[in-house]
Amino acid sequence: MSRTPRGGTATGPATGTLPEPLRELVDLLARRHALGLVWELRGPSQSFKTLVQHVGAPDAQVSQRLRELREGGILEVDEAGDYRLTGEGRRLLDVVSALESFAEGWAAMSPRQRQPRGSATAGRGEPGA
Repeated sequence: MSRTPRGGTATGPATGTLPEPLRELVDLLARRHALGLVWELRGPSQSFKTLVQHVGAPDAQVSQRLRELREGGILEVDEAGDYRLTGEGRRLLDVVSALESFAEGWAAMSPRQRQPRGSATAGRGEPGA
């Protein structure tokens, strides 16, 4: 993946302070159905058709994501032709599982609990503030 200068260019936005490896991983996982495929592969290997059914996406889109995740070293094709997580994919799954745990608690919060009492609704200098 290419580097984007901090100030941004005609080919992309400014990156701020997010470290490049993290930005690249988030970019890969944020693609439609990518994280869902990783999640589906948390158990045993699965065939392409099974993944298509579980993710509920068109064949071409699942195929594209699987290719990108293979190229990213997150998953691989086993001897039987099914998909499974690599060692790095398993390490990523540990992080995703922790994120799932956080998400469960976050989802249980009411909107009022998500915004601390006395908290402003916009930051200084933000339009509409």
